[in-house]
Amino acid sequence: MSKPQDMPLHTSDRPRADEAWLLLGGRIEPIRRTGELRYLHEHFERPLRTNGRRADPPAKLLSRINQLRKLMAANDGRW
Repeated sequence: MSKPQDMPLHTSDRPRADEAWLLLGGRIEPIRRTGELRYLHEHFERPLRTNGRRADPPAKLLSRINQLRKLMAANDGRW
């Protein structure tokens, strides 16, 4: 049976998605005068730009968070 941390993240709550991104080592930068946010992480070549005014996280952000969680689990010595 899989543990809760092994389950993919599905949320419509942007602050929760942002918190997960930061906990996984990412950075969030506001893009001035546009209302957009830039999500950066060392494991991704290109940053992700999203509309910062929306209350829900985009599917691409959730996809990247889940990719990072799988990567961290694969590199975890407890497995």
